[in-house]
Amino acid sequence: MTVTPQGLNGGGLEARSARSSSVSVTETGAIFNASPAGEASLVVSVHGDIDMRSAPILADYAGARVAQGVRLILDLSCVDFFGIAGLRVFAALDDAAAAAGTTWCLVEGHPVHRLLEAANAVPAVQRFTAVADAVV
Repeated sequence: MTVTPQGLNGGGLEARSARSSSVSVTETGAIFNASPAGEASLVVSVHGDIDMRSAPILADYAGARVAQGVRLILDLSCVDFFGIAGLRVFAALDDAAAAAGTTWCLVEGHPVHRLLEAANAVPAVQRFTAVADAVV
């Protein structure tokens, strides 16, 4: 599996930072991007497919960006496919946020909404349809 970091500003993927960064997961076509928003939010945007290959990488990427005092916004509004493996991302973020004493929220698009409805799974976080509504 090839993961290509871009724009890490000298930091590693493991760095907990509000700096902008992006990662491309070549085999799945998934692209993850992190960028600050508002005064106390960090948006992790995802494009492409979230499946059993990309979900663990997304969980690590987003989880590494959870930090005390910063609300993580997981923006899945541009995801083309969201498989059941993506639910593990939510569990990982729940754990990371609890450990950091902070919160995260979800911006869902149609594929994510459809899976949550079909699986009768309701994440225990705030859900939005636009990033602008989630920024604090």
